[in-house]
Amino acid sequence: MRERLGRNADRIVERELGGVREYLLKRRERARVELPEGAEVQNECGTCFVRAGDYAFDGVHGSIPIGGVRDVDWARIAELAKDDVFAETRLDECLFLDTETTGLAGGAGTTVFMIGLGFFHDAGFRLEQVFLRSFGDEPAALRHTAERLAEHPVLVTFVGKSFDRHRLASRMTLHRVEAPILDPRHLDLYYLSRRLWKDELPDVRLQTVERERLGVFRDDDLPGSEAPRAFIDWLRDGSGPIDRVFEHNRLDVLTLVTLLAKLGSDVD
Repeated sequence: MRERLGRNADRIVERELGGVREYLLKRRERARVELPEGAEVQNECGTCFVRAGDYAFDGVHGSIPIGGVRDVDWARIAELAKDDVFAETRLDECLFLDTETTGLAGGAGTTVFMIGLGFFHDAGFRLEQVFLRSFGDEPAALRHTAERLAEHPVLVTFVGKSFDRHRLASRMTLHRVEAPILDPRHLDLYYLSRRLWKDELPDVRLQTVERERLGVFRDDDLPGSEAPRAFIDWLRDGSGPIDRVFEHNRLDVLTLVTLLAKLGSDVD
């Protein structure tokens, strides 16, 4: 009996070790994922990586032109938001923001590793994706975000009132970066979408709203829940699909723009 148990234990150990070896070999074979084209940005807090892209007013995201947001009826937006302050909003005041973090539950240890920032200028729409190549980039990334917020003080997000802004506020406090990230003039499009379409759509998650109301259909999109693992794997050995995280974040920011255009029009 003792010998048989010993042989069974040896087989179990051998099987487990074989599985570990196979896992390590697969990780070794995975190619390094390169960052998309971008630039190193320097400020008083250090350096960080920024990928920037420009979109013309006649560019289309889904079925809606990006420039359609210039025709937003801000009185309608104020009514949906139940806050008259938005009736006097200008488009150039808006900062469209979406983040990717190391954890979805929040908490003091949660780091914002990618910050998507979008804003309008005379020639069109600019989208910047601020990324941490290492955790040492965080102060500079937060400083860059604070500078953009100073230029465009009205945040436009989707569920950002309860998630994105609080994660950023925590990290900014930690690194002593001052910014009005918790300013009450914050346009969270989730609440507007829910008030307008909650009885018409199966749910009001971002990708449901963009599919049903904006005509945006994502191909091979990396779910936001997988972004933390992708980032950690990329930091560890360069194998995490960080390129797909960039694409997911880019689409989220563009959706904020055309969703605001849709909500601010009289066309249902």
